[in-house]
Amino acid sequence: MRRGLMAWDPQELPEAVLADRIARLRAAMQREKLDAFLIYTNLVRPSAVCWLTGFTPYWSEGALLVLGSGAPIFATALSKRVATWMRTTDPVGEISNAPRPGKVLGERLTADRTVRRVGVLELDALPSGLYDDVVGVAPSVELSDASASFAGIRRTIDDAERRLLARADAIAGAALDRIDAAHTDDAGTVAGLVEQHARLAGAEEAYIAVATDLDADRRLLRIVRPTPLGRRFAVRASVAYKGAWVRRMRTFARDEPGRSAVADAEAWFDELCHGIDPGKGLTAQLDAESEALAGATLQNWMVESCVGSYPLQVVAAHGIAAAQTTPLGDALVLTLSLTVGGVPWLGAAPHAVIRA
Repeated sequence: MRRGLMAWDPQELPEAVLADRIARLRAAMQREKLDAFLIYTNLVRPSAVCWLTGFTPYWSEGALLVLGSGAPIFATALSKRVATWMRTTDPVGEISNAPRPGKVLGERLTADRTVRRVGVLELDALPSGLYDDVVGVAPSVELSDASASFAGIRRTIDDAERRLLARADAIAGAALDRIDAAHTDDAGTVAGLVEQHARLAGAEEAYIAVATDLDADRRLLRIVRPTPLGRRFAVRASVAYKGAWVRRMRTFARDEPGRSAVADAEAWFDELCHGIDPGKGLTAQLDAESEALAGATLQNWMVESCVGSYPLQVVAAHGIAAAQTTPLGDALVLTLSLTVGGVPWLGAAPHAVIRA
């Protein structure tokens, strides 16, 4: 369950922006000859519905149906007791509270005799109960996966989303600034400090992970108990603000060779993020730029973006052939693993925010 406050602010996310996003989806539906679009949402898959309506669930699940015209219909099994709160966070949709949301949406589909083909975001991951209820009521409607079509419109972000990403990134960066590597030796304390600062700054969610000893293990872990830090460690903050998610990760060192190598890598990484061309594949760009960091060996990388229902998902990665040519889109987080002069280094940053 999320713990931060979520409320719709028309100054941050104007209703006209949401209307434009829905219009962009409908234009994509027309291109694909789709009569409606169905999107599932829950605690871990909130992003597509949030992008279209402003609503993010704390703990619940539901589905959004976008027809060719009219207000989108959001159906959820939550009781009407929370309907008022839901309307304050979803200014553009009609909200239906019913024990079987799929049945409600199926009835809407059958009520419109022009609906024949329905695109579904991530059809294979649609809960079976929801699917059965929809097709049970609307057996003549064809459901087809339209994830690629949705991803196409999500690869370009608008100014409102850019500002929300910038706010989330500022929160994450300021939270990581709280770490004093020279005066801390416990990973649990570090993680708690970063999360505390992020939440007090307005983040509705913050996930903190720590690689406690980079010389021994680069894996990032959620820390739940006191854990000693090695001489070199990394901390990753994944932060959400009004449905906009970013990741920031930094490496810290206690020894002088480590501090020098980390500083060089940070400066190089900052320049790299400024220079990435999101319209091109990343493999060649990284190969070229890595030569500018003396003594560096690029070991691994990945790019995450929001192109579906998950806040951040991998869209390109080291060793995947498609990463050589696939356009990345505007809103991306780049994560790198390097060795610089024998010193391990991990870093992550959101490119779209930096480029803005």
